[in-house]
Amino acid sequence: MKSIAGTVFGTSGRARRGASWGPRLPVLLAVCLLGGAHPVLAADVTVTLTNQTAGTIYVAFTNYTTQQPGQINWGTCASSVSNNQLALAKGAICTTAVPTTVGSSRFCASTTQMATPNCNKAQANHQTMVETNFGSGSANTCYPTSMASCVWYDISVIPQNCTDAAWAQNQCANTGGAAYNLPVSIACTGQPTNTCQGPPNPGNSNYPTKCGNPNGTCVGNTPNCVNAYFFPMFSGPPSQHQPNSQCPAGATLAITFLAGQ
Repeated sequence: MKSIAGTVFGTSGRARRGASWGPRLPVLLAVCLLGGAHPVLAADVTVTLTNQTAGTIYVAFTNYTTQQPGQINWGTCASSVSNNQLALAKGAICTTAVPTTVGSSRFCASTTQMATPNCNKAQANHQTMVETNFGSGSANTCYPTSMASCVWYDISVIPQNCTDAAWAQNQCANTGGAAYNLPVSIACTGQPTNTCQGPPNPGNSNYPTKCGNPNGTCVGNTPNCVNAYFFPMFSGPPSQHQPNSQCPAGATLAITFLAGQ
């Protein structure tokens, strides 16, 4: 958990279950391809989306503050975008460039087209959330502030009405069920890799069973560590081990939707 200019970045820098950062501006370059990537301008953050599932998935990107589609330039993926969601074919890789001014945002996906794609409703729709916060050192978003760009990233499977207190009582049973529909991994070179997979456990919370240890004392990379937010983790010892990491300037954030459950 980092503190920059009075802002604490913990659960994706959240003051609640979701992020709450600034506006978005258009990006300058993006490329979609079945392998490889092209460089993007230094002012942007590169994000790749990979589909290792058995079929096409539909990926949405949402501005957390406005709940409107986030301004992301899909580049040559544009022909695969309809109703503000990318149809990402099996085996495909889409490489995008996202501006540092984007701020708070979420990626989510579905195996069928979403009628109204809005990743802010991922908890209610039981969709796995990849939470992102794009920023720059000059905006006091990156640590250290000398960095031209960065993106903070995490996976959240927090049930819709889950709280720290409800987790302590019964691991958020009867609070809406986990926000989980697709297994996903997020990685950045030299930074923690977080992986969350199922199948969901048989309890009424339906947390995925291969999603790290929510009570771990390390972040990412192994099943013994915290790989995703199962609950807000705002209080007590868990708050020191939140799975929220920073992908620094010049690095690529890789979001991979995994095969299997």
